[in-house]
Amino acid sequence: MDSSRDDSSSDERGTSTDTNNNQDRRHYHRHTNQQIQRLEAYFKECPHPDDLQRRQLGEELNLKPKQIKFWFQNKRTQAKSHNERAGNAVLRAENMRMRRENEAMEDALKNVVCAPCGGRGFGREEKQRNIQKLRSENAFLKREFERVSNFLAQQGGHSMPSVGAFTYPHGPSTYGSTSNNRRASYRTSSNHLPQPSCSLRGPYARGNISINQPHQLQNEIPVHHFPPLSQMEKLVMFETAAKAVAEVMILIQMEESLWKKSSIDDRLVIDPTNYEKCFAKISHFKGPSGRSESSKEVVVVQTDARILVDMFLDTEKWARLFPTIVNEAKTIHVLDSMDNGRQTLATVIYEQMHILSPLVPPREFIILRSCQQMEENVWMIADVSCNLPNVAFESMAPICTKHPSGVLIEALPNGCSKVTWIEHVEVTDKMRPHRLYRDLFLYGGLGYGARRWTVTLERMCERLYLSSISDFPNNDYAGVVQTIEGRRSVMKLGERMLKDFAWMINMEEKLDFSQQSETNNSGVSIAVRLNNEAGQPPGLILCAGSSLCLPLPPPQVYDFLRNLNIRHQWDVLCNGNPVTEPARFVTGTDTKNNVNFIQASSGGDNNSKLMILQDGFIDALGGMVVYAPMDLDTAAAAISGQVDPSAIPILPSGFIISRDGRPNSAEDPDGGSSTLLTVAFQILVCDPNYSAAFKVEESAATVNNVISSTVQRIKAMLNCD
Repeated sequence: MDSSRDDSSSDERGTSTDTNNNQDRRHYHRHTNQQIQRLEAYFKECPHPDDLQRRQLGEELNLKPKQIKFWFQNKRTQAKSHNERAGNAVLRAENMRMRRENEAMEDALKNVVCAPCGGRGFGREEKQRNIQKLRSENAFLKREFERVSNFLAQQGGHSMPSVGAFTYPHGPSTYGSTSNNRRASYRTSSNHLPQPSCSLRGPYARGNISINQPHQLQNEIPVHHFPPLSQMEKLVMFETAAKAVAEVMILIQMEESLWKKSSIDDRLVIDPTNYEKCFAKISHFKGPSGRSESSKEVVVVQTDARILVDMFLDTEKWARLFPTIVNEAKTIHVLDSMDNGRQTLATVIYEQMHILSPLVPPREFIILRSCQQMEENVWMIADVSCNLPNVAFESMAPICTKHPSGVLIEALPNGCSKVTWIEHVEVTDKMRPHRLYRDLFLYGGLGYGARRWTVTLERMCERLYLSSISDFPNNDYAGVVQTIEGRRSVMKLGERMLKDFAWMINMEEKLDFSQQSETNNSGVSIAVRLNNEAGQPPGLILCAGSSLCLPLPPPQVYDFLRNLNIRHQWDVLCNGNPVTEPARFVTGTDTKNNVNFIQASSGGDNNSKLMILQDGFIDALGGMVVYAPMDLDTAAAAISGQVDPSAIPILPSGFIISRDGRPNSAEDPDGGSSTLLTVAFQILVCDPNYSAAFKVEESAATVNNVISSTVQRIKAMLNCD
């Protein structure tokens, strides 16, 4: 029988009535080879199509949506059975291997010999006698210790500390102090965690508001904060790193055989059949719940290759280079370099990535990152997930794992670099994206795909270059900023504002309030945190965010939010008064990407004493408009360039603009017909010495009303009611 017409074709059945005898007869409809091939290809990338996708696929294949639905149901059932059989076979083989190992170890124990002399090892009775002897010696030493301690105390000296009071190099005393602001997204073994040093009662208890935070590790963590790796573990990691580098290099070089165009759009994705032939992989998620995401992009950026390599290996610079993707980045272990023909540098890194909406959970990885110079002016940086003892995720069950991925960086003339980026992860469908963001993950891999990384890399390299120049560009409007140091200070403050805003959007600990936004079905997510760090006002800060869809392309929404002529019609900070622009600095080749100061006219009140710092960008995948109010003294400190921008307190709010993820069309080349818009505000509800009678529900209702009214005004002005 033809293999393409076996049970995987999922024949659909229909019924009709026989007009002669009024008895039902079943008609069997077989799919053609072309239909089956198209359905199989679509299933590999999207096993759960929605109604619209089934309808579009049915029109393409001349099938009814119900036939498409039944075919996918049957195919998922077959895939589940196949995966279960494969998983059982793997487990049986593993069980047999462990059995043989146990038998071999039992035989070895029976014939154990003494290593120093080569004689026969101790028997069980002799071992018991040796243990008893050691216990007796230990008890004698304790008695001697107590006797000497008492003697010293009688002579007026200090008694010696008890044996249990001694601390060890890798014990709890080596950990840093607890932090009450940003939450560390990973944890060590519970035996090593210190207890939080502060706690709140009543409505601010940990069950309601995440204020009691575990200790915060710095970006570069001393190795002794985690149990040191043994030499064997290091060798295994270097071997894993070498395999990851080799695999990524093969993926880059063998483009025709290992890559294909997506059946949904034209992006390059890994061909799973050919990939499995080259690299034997075992799925990390049992059953059919796991799916693979892969993508490849090539880009040229105006940054020196050596500088890029340094940024990729330094987690602090890495997080700064990708502020809208990397939420947290921490170095756990730094491995010694190994030279096996080529020098390899390897580090173990914790990384948390996020889509900029509270509706989408972040992705967490513990990765082994290795760097190897392949030839002169060519570097390979490869990432692969790794498991470490005593280190785990906050969520006990990770939702994703990273197969060998990475970048090839080639130095080009004039200080530019060619970057080839490959992303390859496996994700469980147990955490399916919110309906608003489903297409963002399905079409083009825009959620966490290589396209998002390279677009961000291009934009940030442009920004870093413009931040480093020693003169005012022609596109700048210096205005009240008179010095180049002031310009750099304002641009760094804007960059930090974008990073802080992107971090805030994560909202790990959300609060469940009865208020729901009337503007969309998503509602408003609310979180509260107690801030004690520099760079933001100290006290209790309430964050609220909401996401919705607008039937307009992202560039149009971005231009609307940046339009100063109509700003006063939707921004509550303006109190209805027109605004002016005291200064503006371009941050990219697109002059729409800039950081600027905004000031509302007095209007007979005190608004003239308020300045607004705003930073915004637009790229191929979307954009951001983030702003923060500040008084004139704070603005003057930023403009002077004499104050460290990281110490200037700001509390950013703003908008995140994303493509809906659907492929571009000839009629709509601007990047999709719809925009996913996230609105998020922060307010300082009280200072650190707040009253116990403070009502968090009242502030939650206030910020909920601010978001709802702002969204209503924006939708009305854009004719999106």
